[in-house]
Amino acid sequence: MTNPHIAIHSINHIHKKMELLEEQWNRFVFEKHDPQQMIRLHVYRSWKRCQEIGVNPHQKQASIVLTDDQLVDWLNQSYLYHVSRSILQDLARQIEGTHYLITFCDSSGKILYLQGERKILQKAERMNFVPGSDWSEKSAGTNAIGTAIAEKQPIQIFSYEHFCEGAHPWICSAAPIQDPLSGKLLGVIDLTGPSDLAQPHSLGTAVMTAKTIEQQLREAAWETRHHLLDRFEQAAEKRHHEPIVLLDEALRVVAATPKACSLLQVEQSRLLSLPEMEPLKSALLTLSEPQSELYLPARQLTVSIESVFKERKRIGFLLHFHKPSASASLNPAGHWSDIIGESKAVKAIVAKSQVVAASNVPVLLTGESGTGKERFARAIHRASPRHRRAFIAINCGAIPKELIASELFGYEAGTFTGGNPNGKRGKFEEAHGGTLFLDEIAEMPLDLQVFLLRVLQEKEIVRLGSSKPIPVDVRIIAATHQNLEQLVQAGKFRADLFYRLNVVQLALPPLRERGDDVLLLYDHCVKKFAEKHGKRVTATDDEVLAFLRSYQWPGNIRELENAVEHAVLFTEGERIHLSDLPGYMLLSNAAEAMSPLEQEEKRLLAQLLHETKGNLSEMARRCSIARSTLYRKLKKYGLL
Repeated sequence: MTNPHIAIHSINHIHKKMELLEEQWNRFVFEKHDPQQMIRLHVYRSWKRCQEIGVNPHQKQASIVLTDDQLVDWLNQSYLYHVSRSILQDLARQIEGTHYLITFCDSSGKILYLQGERKILQKAERMNFVPGSDWSEKSAGTNAIGTAIAEKQPIQIFSYEHFCEGAHPWICSAAPIQDPLSGKLLGVIDLTGPSDLAQPHSLGTAVMTAKTIEQQLREAAWETRHHLLDRFEQAAEKRHHEPIVLLDEALRVVAATPKACSLLQVEQSRLLSLPEMEPLKSALLTLSEPQSELYLPARQLTVSIESVFKERKRIGFLLHFHKPSASASLNPAGHWSDIIGESKAVKAIVAKSQVVAASNVPVLLTGESGTGKERFARAIHRASPRHRRAFIAINCGAIPKELIASELFGYEAGTFTGGNPNGKRGKFEEAHGGTLFLDEIAEMPLDLQVFLLRVLQEKEIVRLGSSKPIPVDVRIIAATHQNLEQLVQAGKFRADLFYRLNVVQLALPPLRERGDDVLLLYDHCVKKFAEKHGKRVTATDDEVLAFLRSYQWPGNIRELENAVEHAVLFTEGERIHLSDLPGYMLLSNAAEAMSPLEQEEKRLLAQLLHETKGNLSEMARRCSIARSTLYRKLKKYGLL
């Protein structure tokens, strides 16, 4: 039996076949009759699809939909391209001199990589067969790339089998690349050349290339899976009988402890398909930090999220579910358990937050970066009447300007090339009945601020690509480290939006103004990171505590957490010493605290330490001071 996916089984009589195909194409396009012969079933089905969606058969060019910058970004970020690159380069060398082009496309048919002889590339440019162009059937009619995607199988398309005139001088052979674990379409490999140089084996070459890439993906997937399972076993061993779930990067459940399945009362494969898990899915898809915490009101559970990395690439998540203690659920103060501090400044903010939590008014949280604005936002939500609905956080400064509108308001099916074919709900819809936290609100583009203002006034949104309003009931908590009043005066932030958001403003104090709160936070972080890294830390040197009090903490709580994790990781025993803290902190603090005379003394002692190779007796003799005095000075300057 001949292969129905191959257009050319022999290079003999190519031109005669081309003439017969031309007759059938003319009959279908001009006479509106079904072809009588010579047309393969896959091609006929594609012609019918093109006819139904209104593709112009006289079209000479495909559409270019990606800019050069977008192409570079995609290739830099694409794991599929990273795996495929060497295979593509090898194939490009193999086809040199054959007048064929090798093409690598994404799952929607956009060309992302194209290699071949300059003369053939220039000829292909006439039909926009170039990087960034869209070769789906919807854009370019019947062609190997688009039809392989539509038919979900390899195919060769020859000359007049192409639905559009511009591609008639060409033959193309394409094979889909599928995820070896899920079967999901990831991309397409295509070989394209002039139709008078048609070869039956070009489809086999495309198929073999796709299979080679899939094998590379399979091997990489198993390595990743083993790495994930090793991490899960370590976590399960450290936290005996606790509810832990392991997800891969695609949010598929890889493993779960029996306690997790029991607590959640669901089979592990269905975990993230539950409606009450939508806030968790949303948080995982937008997570930028290595660790995070999320409250699930519908389940009355807190989830600690820990990212799993392999070679600096995030490959999955460990989820640790906590059932709130009875005292926390009965005591309103339990809602504020994440806010650690006893200073007057913090107690005053917590008191105001408790009052405002019961209302529905917008809240504006201000303060330096790292002061805990999102923690306060989550606490206000947990203490509010909306606590059983979603808390959705979005960082307005971390999303490209052109994507913020679709993230906030969603879009209808067909609005964007390459978008979700079913459309997508925006953050306002996801947060319906709950709270939407707009972090870094000052970064929202001016032209979008008017739409946000309209939502706050009208209580409804309109998806992109639609004219139908959708009612939304959302409480807004916004946050910024910038001075919005100054931005309003400078014309960089809308005054009407500022007044709408600034019903209640809570200014969070920097850590340096919170006195001994730094020691309470330090103790909390030591316990957290000691448990995380499986280390026993029972004590801290007094000079560390003194240092923590005197340090200015420009990065606030976030910097403290990073510093404590560093200290826990690098301490060699059960006690944290000053030298276990990050070096930059010691240097900056020392430079601020020392007088010019002290700085010179430190320089000379460091030089002597080097010259004497650490011989303290010799150093004391040269300085004409007692060894105990020398020892004290070296310790003071952090040279020991």
